[in-house]
Amino acid sequence: MRRHFGLILSILPVMLYPQSGNPAPVGTEIDAPERLQMLVREATCAEASATLSPELNGTSLTDVLSSSTGPRTIFYVSPDGKDTWSGLLPTANQQGDDGPFASIERARDAARAKGGTNAIALGRGDYYLTQPIVFDARDTGLILTARCKEVPILHGGRHVRNWAQQADGRWTAPLKLPPDEVVGDLFVNGMRQTRARFPNAPADGDPRKGWLFAAKCNPAIDMWEGNTRFCFHAGDLPAVDDTSGLVVDIVGGYQPGSQWGNDTLPVVSIDSARRTVNTKGTGYFFTAEGSRYFLTGAKALLDAPGEWWYDLAAGELHYIPVDQSLPNSVVVAGILPTFFKLDGANGMVVSGLEFRDGAPEGSGKFYTETRGFGAIRIEHADGVKILGNSIENVGVGVHVTESKDALIAGNVIADVAGNGIYVGTNYGTFGKSNGSRILSNHIHDIGKVYIETAGIWFQAADNVRIADNLIENTAQFGIAGGSLWGSNDAVYNAVIEHNEIRNANQRTADGGAIKMMGEQADPLNSIIRSNLVTGTGHLMNRVDGTFWPPGYENTSEWPSPISWAIYTDGKASGLRIEGNTLSGNVAAIGINGGWSNLVAGNVITHGSGAAFRVDEGTGKGWRPPWARPNRIEENIVSVDSDGGVVAYVNAPDLGLGFVQFARNRYSGNLNDKSFRIHPQIMRWGEFGSLRDLQKAGEDTGSVVAPPE
Repeated sequence: MRRHFGLILSILPVMLYPQSGNPAPVGTEIDAPERLQMLVREATCAEASATLSPELNGTSLTDVLSSSTGPRTIFYVSPDGKDTWSGLLPTANQQGDDGPFASIERARDAARAKGGTNAIALGRGDYYLTQPIVFDARDTGLILTARCKEVPILHGGRHVRNWAQQADGRWTAPLKLPPDEVVGDLFVNGMRQTRARFPNAPADGDPRKGWLFAAKCNPAIDMWEGNTRFCFHAGDLPAVDDTSGLVVDIVGGYQPGSQWGNDTLPVVSIDSARRTVNTKGTGYFFTAEGSRYFLTGAKALLDAPGEWWYDLAAGELHYIPVDQSLPNSVVVAGILPTFFKLDGANGMVVSGLEFRDGAPEGSGKFYTETRGFGAIRIEHADGVKILGNSIENVGVGVHVTESKDALIAGNVIADVAGNGIYVGTNYGTFGKSNGSRILSNHIHDIGKVYIETAGIWFQAADNVRIADNLIENTAQFGIAGGSLWGSNDAVYNAVIEHNEIRNANQRTADGGAIKMMGEQADPLNSIIRSNLVTGTGHLMNRVDGTFWPPGYENTSEWPSPISWAIYTDGKASGLRIEGNTLSGNVAAIGINGGWSNLVAGNVITHGSGAAFRVDEGTGKGWRPPWARPNRIEENIVSVDSDGGVVAYVNAPDLGLGFVQFARNRYSGNLNDKSFRIHPQIMRWGEFGSLRDLQKAGEDTGSVVAPPE
């Protein structure tokens, strides 16, 4: 499986714009990620003589792995080992008195005692972790990898055994946990099961099903109370005598009625008389009439195959199996949101391992206490390499905080609750994670619990390169970067190139495939180029519980779902968006509030919304002395939807100097309402044709191609 869209990108602008001054052709191929993962594993396995394999030559990872230097002592670990052995043998000797260690912690301690350059090699088999394994400055340069041709599997929880069938068809198993541990998720043969919930999860997985919808409160709730309580319709909720452990998963956002994200809020009480659910809310998350939600975590809700509930007091797990093969199944109770924590462990390498079945904590959302997790968490550790691993069914795949020059390459990250990869900082200290390289990963099915997430999310990270990744099926963003807190977490000189992003923003009302923020309000000097984006969607319900249809866009309606293939937000300025292929999305390219952005040489087809949306919203009234107009030039746009809008500009406060169009080529369903501009500069007011736009002085040299 190889994608050749880079070749298309390099040819199309030249074919359609033969004049001089066009963007230079930039193209590449994305290597099949699973093939790269295999090659990286071969290059970094314990018995390999170097960390660079000849097979990587000619791939997107040719020059990023450096050879190891000096001899290494290898300490072996195996599920069949013993921590009383030396750890210097890969398997037990004939006498049965020496062989590999049984635990990674024992091998780590032996490597520390040995000193020098060492490696830990894990053999095939299952490792059930009971607590995070911490590496620190004593582990600088340590290589933690797999034996060649073997795949160690690290589980973030307990192997649940001794199941007993009950008279009502449920099964129970003993599971005693320490007071500070809970069961975050349950996995049967590697598949995530459903915590007992109401309404039940839809069998077909349709995200429009399985919801309740908040009612209008009477008397009305003040908006600032909307983060701690909401109202429900009569007859909606089942009787729940004991609300301990009950949680509401509810969709909301930063203002009442928005559907930008969700949160899992513990239920404090349910007032049946006032039809009000009181929750342990947060200071930034608001709900309102129509907010969709479901309840989870109470024993009374356990009623459908695939659902589970944990009785903390009794230390017992309850489960309704999908079939009767449960006694022969591998069942894991996910306990750990973090498997490995690299705290000050500069230069460590983690490669060729499989991480799975962890707890879902760690959404990666800003301002939340769950930010400190990640199956692999890197903090204050520079030059770490995460290579050729599989990370599945965890909270966050890889989390990098205040650590420079991280390399995350050739991994497969899938079915995670929050972000696939997060690179950034801690709120309050704001240390940088500069120089990160995120290359050739396959990241898919992201945001299974927390929808305000991304395949790759980065902030407080200058000189980042994100390239050659395949990102599929994300709840909100494929790639999201930039500042959320102003200059504290600003991003400069980022390069996002040659990525393929399919089916982003499948669960929220406002999102897209690639987003850049610029709350620091100065030029980012960053590039988004030669990416392929397809299938970006949205999901938004009305107050009555019905949903807008897929691909819907109406710039005259609010609230209304919004979706972009690529967009800037929060005064993001000084970006070059060049040579991207955007097909089958809603809106293609958006600019919100920033200046001095260049949108050039992009190919836009089969969209259901506007090709370009430019809005002064987040920068209304803001015109810094360095500001130059946003330029939209030399793009190729096919308008395929009936009555589609080519460009919607809403900048009545900033005026005509906010955006300029030049030398674009349009084809398809254009008419006298294809351009919508505020301020109303065209002869018929806000709507007009390309000719009307040119007469108003806002476009130079663009053409409408004749039909083929």
